[in-house]
Amino acid sequence: MTADGNHVIANAYQNEDLFWALRGGGGGTWGIVTSATYKTHPSKPLSSALIFVHSTNANSTQNLLAEIIRLTPLLAEQGYGGYGWASASQIVLLFTSPNVTVEQNQAIFLPLFEFAASQPGLSLVENYTAVYQDSGSWSESLSIIPGNVVGVTEVSSWLIPGDIFETDRPGDLAAELFKIKSFGYL
Repeated sequence: MTADGNHVIANAYQNEDLFWALRGGGGGTWGIVTSATYKTHPSKPLSSALIFVHSTNANSTQNLLAEIIRLTPLLAEQGYGGYGWASASQIVLLFTSPNVTVEQNQAIFLPLFEFAASQPGLSLVENYTAVYQDSGSWSESLSIIPGNVVGVTEVSSWLIPGDIFETDRPGDLAAELFKIKSFGYL
């Protein structure tokens, strides 16, 4: 219902501007949604990987970040998304993808875990790969992550252009990220 009391249909084909505005243009400013139609899809297994590292060696943290940057185009190609944060003293990253097998998930992340373990001054607090029945069971598992507050969890992201990560010098990109004063949430 629009602000002037009219019932209208808003979707990608009718009243497109209103449809766009209702999807993030300021809450109830544009109208009230009184019904919605969803296109649903069957649940899919969801592959996941977590790496949580404490560091007493900023160079090793930067090396690990460079390795993650080097892997990022492959992760994007295989449908991974995720969130995390990093500083000179810790990195915490959680990745998920509905498009990979258990074997593919382990083939990507186990070498990353081994690389992290080989770096002086890095201690792996938590690292694992897992496959969940669906996104709901993955979401429920988030409450076991060390330091995670039980309750409502919001997962959001920045959209970072992929070509930033397509570099033959990931160490240089990691070094530049470490120069940013507010370096933290990725």
